[in-house]
Amino acid sequence: MSTDTAVHLSPPRVFAAEWLKVRTLRSFRACAVAAVVVAIGGAALAGSAYTDPAFAEGMTARDAATDVISWSSAVLQIPVLVLAVLVLSSEYTGGAVRVTFVAVPRRISVMAAKALVVAVVATLVATLSLGLGYVAALPLLDRAGRSGVPFGTVLSLLGGGIGYCVLVALFAFAVTLVVRNTAAGIGLTLGAVLLLRVVLAVLDIWVEFDLAGLAFSAAASRLMTDPFSLALPVVLAWMAVPATFGAVAVVRRDA
Repeated sequence: MSTDTAVHLSPPRVFAAEWLKVRTLRSFRACAVAAVVVAIGGAALAGSAYTDPAFAEGMTARDAATDVISWSSAVLQIPVLVLAVLVLSSEYTGGAVRVTFVAVPRRISVMAAKALVVAVVATLVATLSLGLGYVAALPLLDRAGRSGVPFGTVLSLLGGGIGYCVLVALFAFAVTLVVRNTAAGIGLTLGAVLLLRVVLAVLDIWVEFDLAGLAFSAAASRLMTDPFSLALPVVLAWMAVPATFGAVAVVRRDA
C-alpha cells in the first residue's frame, strides 16, 4: 500500500497526470490554433506597415524585427492567458478537482505541477506562434528592405516575447487560483494586463511618478530587456500576491 501511495504522490507522476489533462482539454487545441493565427496576424500587420516608405523612413531592420515580434506577442498573450486560466478553472467548474485531491492529497503539490504545466505549455505555444509569425512577416520586411537581422538578434527578440507570454500565463494561473472561475479569471487578468496600464498612463499626467511602469504588462516587458531593473520586484509582487492568497485558499477552502 505504501509503495502505491508513493507512486501516486511522486512529483513526476503528478506532472505527467496534469500534462495529460491539458492535452485532453477540449479548449487546448482551440486556444493553440487561435494563438498561432493571431500571432501570425499580428506579425503580418506590423510587417505590412513597413511597406509604406513614409512609415519605414529612419527605421532599421532591428527596429522592424522588434516591432513585428512585439505586435505578435501583444496579441498572442490573449489566447495564452485564456489557456492558462482554463487549465485550472475547468477542473473546478466540472468538479474534477475533487478526484485530483483524493489521488494527491497534498494540494500544493498539485498546484505546483499545474503551474509547471502552464509554463511549459505557454513556452511551447509562444515559441511556435512567434516563430511562425516572424517567418510570415519576413517577405514583407524583405520587400521594405528591412530584413537581414542577425540570427542571434532574432533569437534574443523571440526569447523576450516568449518570456513575456510565460509570465502572463503564470500570472493568469495565479489569479485563477484565487477566483476559481473561468469568466472571473479571464476578466481580472485581462483587466490587469491590458486595461490597468492605460489607466495608470492617464494618471501619469497628474502625478509626477511613473505609475504606468507599475503595471504588470509594462514591468514584464521591461524585465525581458533589462532583467536587473526595478521591474523585477514589481513583477514578483504582482505574481506573489495572488499566488499567496490562492495557495492559502487551496489549502483551507473546500474544492
